[in-house]
This record gives sequence, structure tokens and C-alpha cells, in this order.
Amino acid sequence: MDWKNRSAYIFIKSKKGKANEIWKKFQNWDNIIGTWILPGDWDVIAWIDAENWETVHQCVATIKNWEEVDYTSSHMVFNGYKNDNWWWEKPAGTWVLFKEKYLDETTNKTKKWNWMTSGTSIPGEWDYMGWIEGENWEDVWKHLEEIKTENWEISAQIPIKSWWNESWKENWWY
Repeated sequence: MDWKNRSAYIFIKSKKGKANEIWKKFQNWDNIIGTWILPGDWDVIAWIDAENWETVHQCVATIKNWEEVDYTSSHMVFNGYKNDNWWWEKPAGTWVLFKEKYLDETTNKTKKWNWMTSGTSIPGEWDYMGWIEGENWEDVWKHLEEIKTENWEISAQIPIKSWWNESWKENWWY
């Protein structure tokens, strides 16, 4: 299933020790697809349903007003696809950011991988973002090793905590 210009990822840097509070706040939003707590440069990722930049702007404005937030980085999805799986069906998974050498090579190749639940073109520092799934973490590590043999620079955003809004099974943009 493909989509275009719909949804956005918000990367959030929290104030020290506040990531869990931010992560929980998103679980009450109707337009949230999922949210994750991460180690590393960003503390939380939120994936929101947004049909336009105005919706992204309104969501980011709300997030930036939260006391727990230091700063954000927004990534509107230009092109996206989802396979027949749902992200929460496998017990292990991670987001992977890609830098492409040639435009759209990631989309063309990763659509063939049944272990990439979804992938999106996100203009900005990184070109592409995908969810790698596995029956266990060994599966995920194997898939990451396979990706590293390609001609891409990657960065795995391995969640400490994941929350998927499973109501999207009925609300997805078919």
C-alpha cells in the first residue's frame, strides 16, 4: 500500500529525565500512529497522521509548548509504503534512517523485503526511514547486517519503549 504527502515523524529532544512523560502524552492523541523512546541524539519519535504541513505545524507547536521538550525536528513523509504486516505483530523492531546515493533506490529495493513493514521518503538530513521487524532481536540484527552491505549510510533508532496505536488497523489509508 503506497501513500504520498501524508503523515510526519517528529523527533524530540526532551529535558533530562522527561522522555517517558512525553511518550505517554502522545498515547492520548487521536492522530498518533506510534511513539518510541530512544537512546542517542533524540529521546522520542512520534509518528502522526498529517495530511498537510498545517497539521504538522499545529502538532509541533503543541509539542514545543510542553515543559518537558527542549527542541524538535519534523519530517513530513513525501512517499510511503506499508506491506501487509502491522508493526506490532512482531515482538522486535527498529527504525532505520537511510542516506541514499541515488534518489529512490531505497524505496525500489526495500519494497521487496518482507521484513521491512513500512518505508518512507523523508526530505532532510536523512533521505528515507523504515521499520525493520523480526521474531526476535537476532532477526533484527541480521536484517541490519544485510542493509549494511548496500550502498547506503544508515542509523538504527532502536527503541527502548514502543507504543503502537493499534486502532490504525481500522483507520489506515486504504
